[in-house]
Amino acid sequence: MPIYSYSAKRGPGKPVSGEIEAPTQENALEKIEEMGMIPVKIEEKGQAQKAAKRPAPEKKPVFIDRNQVHSVTPGLKAKVKSGALDTFTRQLASLVKSNVPMLQALALLAKQTEDKTLKGIVFDLGKQIKDGKMLSEAMSVYPKIFNNMYLSMIRSGERSGTLDEVLYRLAEHREREQELRHKIQAALAYPVLVIVVGVGTIFVMLTYFLPKLTVIFKGMKQELPLPTKILMGITDFMSAYWYLPAIVCIFLVFMHPRSGSRKKVLFDMIKMHIPFLYKFTRDAEIARFAKSLAILLKNGLAVHESLELAASSIDNEAMKESIARAGRDIIDHGMSLSTSFAKTNIFPEFTINMISVGEESGRVTEALDEIANVYEREVNQTIKIMSALMEPVLILIVGAVVGFIVFAMLMPVFNIGLAGR
Repeated sequence: MPIYSYSAKRGPGKPVSGEIEAPTQENALEKIEEMGMIPVKIEEKGQAQKAAKRPAPEKKPVFIDRNQVHSVTPGLKAKVKSGALDTFTRQLASLVKSNVPMLQALALLAKQTEDKTLKGIVFDLGKQIKDGKMLSEAMSVYPKIFNNMYLSMIRSGERSGTLDEVLYRLAEHREREQELRHKIQAALAYPVLVIVVGVGTIFVMLTYFLPKLTVIFKGMKQELPLPTKILMGITDFMSAYWYLPAIVCIFLVFMHPRSGSRKKVLFDMIKMHIPFLYKFTRDAEIARFAKSLAILLKNGLAVHESLELAASSIDNEAMKESIARAGRDIIDHGMSLSTSFAKTNIFPEFTINMISVGEESGRVTEALDEIANVYEREVNQTIKIMSALMEPVLILIVGAVVGFIVFAMLMPVFNIGLAGR
């Protein structure tokens, strides 16, 4: 059986060298990784001796030149597009599954990725791993790119030796989340466009065109109809204080409450009490939460830790607080997952029953996957209904406002015509 000479890293200290017996180079790499070391260099012993007699060729760098990549400062400021990170995760999973050493895998990805920021981050990950860090430890330098859930799963994959499976799960999870988010954005895009165009048109009419026309009615000696008086009052206000509605719109668009703030909690609680919006928001968040919780539990994380990480994947702060209370009940009172969820008054009876059955049968992760699939279908159905109804409803609303303006402008003209008969 061939003997391989190797150089590997066990930590931030000096490289460890030695020899190992294995049928193939791939088996030798696996044995080195099983010993808790990161392979840096490995060669068959006979080939290494022959190579020592020949003049050493010029060595090519493992990673691309630092000058060829975008400079990235570790920390909170680095940002990468979600699609680029999904592609990186899936490609890294494929390379790890093919038994490509981590340093070589990162080198290949650093060369192939088109996102300059991600290229610099991958370069830095390789550099940190070469210095003896684990992949999860190196990724933790970039919390804006690799969130707590991502890091926890990578860490558990490293411990269990199933990093390739974990990376595949992560990639699929992120892609499904992105797909759901894109569907919601696509459903809201047209209604938002109609609202913006409609409000903009009415704003221009009230502040620019109508003030010039209402001057005609102000000189009339006869009593004006009530709709015309209302329109003239609105027009006078808008022409004098047009900047106030503009300021309010800018405030609503740009002053969105920050995540984790009390304002955000209050805002999300209000959303949870609007009938139609509540059901849509709840279903979307439960689908995302259940999928995240299932993938974390499959990875072997504790229930309370999985709850905390899965809660961070949802946007609604009111639901986050309820899930945090459920996690504390599990730790402090030893409650089951279904019982702690029932106390929150957020999860519907179907969700509680599915989890309860899953706990009794020992198949909680399968139950959570089924819950996620059911609510994803509900969200997709709601999106279809919204897309079908929102367009005519918004057109009717904008048409009603424009119709009122036309009606209020024409009523005095009709009255003058009737009075002249």
